[in-house]
Amino acid sequence: MRNLTELSQAKFSDKEFGEFFNRSVKKDIGKIDLLLESFLKYLAVNTPLKKKDTVHRLIEEVLDKYQVQLEEKGVKLSKKFEKDLPETIVPDEALRYILNSILQYGVNSVTPNGDIGLLTQSFILQGEEDADQVMLTKDGRYTEIKLVFSGYKKVSERFEEIAVFHKEEPSDLILRLVKEVVRKNRGIMKFETDEKKGKTFISIRFPSERREIVHYQPINQFMN
Repeated sequence: MRNLTELSQAKFSDKEFGEFFNRSVKKDIGKIDLLLESFLKYLAVNTPLKKKDTVHRLIEEVLDKYQVQLEEKGVKLSKKFEKDLPETIVPDEALRYILNSILQYGVNSVTPNGDIGLLTQSFILQGEEDADQVMLTKDGRYTEIKLVFSGYKKVSERFEEIAVFHKEEPSDLILRLVKEVVRKNRGIMKFETDEKKGKTFISIRFPSERREIVHYQPINQFMN
């Protein structure tokens, strides 16, 4: 409408009226813009969006980062994701760091032409299953992320604070740091290797979020 008004101004035989018309229309357009912008901001702060599928979204985000490396190594990737997986209590940035780090470990450790599998699931913990579960709340719902890849690395060191499958512990600094972040977010991280099958398994469990988490569209996007 602004462009049309500018073009039409030159077509008026009465130059003074053309300028008046141009000012009047632009003024009305400005009022409409202001009204629409205010209405959109109103909708943004009054229409919360339900937070969902965060775990899967972040996994896909991280996988895109390592796609080239997986293709170069000829690695076959398989995914089995639970539909409507509950949100976890972990903040997005912490979860992004955890997923990025364990996938980085998996991508760098998997054998050429090997395979990587990702699985997500939720479950209800019925009491304490083992000593590790003391960090988790009894009779609660949990979200689990599993990574399995072809490749076996013998472990010589252990991390005393957190028990693992068969009492094994990865010596890599990356996973040690990840384990600490997992622990701080009330989670459990387990590391298991199967020498006969040549497989490595990493499991991460977090309490599921009981509340319905919502977020809002940033109103700054309507300022332009």
